Amino acid sequence: MLAAFPISGAFAQEAAAGAVKELSPVTIHRTKNPGDLQYSYFLSGWKFLLSTLPPEPRVLDARLRLSFTELSGPARDDYLPTSWAVAIVGDTLDQAIEVERGGYFVLPELEQAVREKATIMFNARTRKEYINTAWKFRIGAGQTLSYADFAKAFDEVAGVQKRIPWYKASLHDEKVARFDSLKACFHPGEGRIEIDGRPADTIKAGSCQVLKFDPALARTGRPEIAFVGPLDIVTLWDERSAGK
Repeated sequence: MLAAFPISGAFAQEAAAGAVKELSPVTIHRTKNPGDLQYSYFLSGWKFLLSTLPPEPRVLDARLRLSFTELSGPARDDYLPTSWAVAIVGDTLDQAIEVERGGYFVLPELEQAVREKATIMFNARTRKEYINTAWKFRIGAGQTLSYADFAKAFDEVAGVQKRIPWYKASLHDEKVARFDSLKACFHPGEGRIEIDGRPADTIKAGSCQVLKFDPALARTGRPEIAFVGPLDIVTLWDERSAGK
C-alpha cells in the first residue's frame, strides 16, 4: 500500500530535486477543493521526511501522489492530467506544478509561497487534509534492477521509519507502512517483468505488474530484474493493496 500524510504534517520539495520542473505561471479559476492544503505546513513536514532519507547512493526517492477520491486501482495508475493538476496559489502567485502519469509529483520550495501563506490546490477531487506518498525506484536506462537493490529498498524504508519519532502523528502512516513487493507500470501498451531472462511470477494490475519479493531468491547469487516494455514508473508496493 501507499502511505499517506494528514495535513498537520505538511510537505514539499524532494531532497535532491534542485531540478524540479516548474510549469509557466497560470491563472487558476476553480472552486475550493476540500483536499486543498496549506503550503507552509505541508512544506515543513515533507522536509522533515526527506531529512530521514539515507545518504547517497540510494535506490529510492520519495514522491507525492494525489489522494484521489473518485479514482481507484488501475484508473489512478493511468491518470494523466490534460491541464493543470497541482498548483501553488497565493495572493499574487499562481504556479502550476508538473504531475507525472499516476498523479506523482514533487513540490518546489518557494519563499514567495510561504510569505503569502499560499494554498496547494488540486484540479481533481482529493481526500480532505490528506495526501499520498510513494517510494520510487531509481531505474537506469537499461530498465534493470538488481535483486540486491530490490532488497536494499526495504532496508532504506526501515531506516526512514526508525528515524520518525512516534510523537510525530502527522507521519504515523509512513512510520507503520509495510511493503512486500514492487509495482512496475507501463505506458503506452503493456509490459512484463523478467528475472535473469525468464518471465517472473507477477500479478497484473491494469497497466502495471506487481512482483512480490522473494527472500530465498535474494540469497541465490546476483539475479537481475528486467522491465520489458514501455516502462513508466516502478514503486515499492504492498501486494495486498493490488487493485485498491
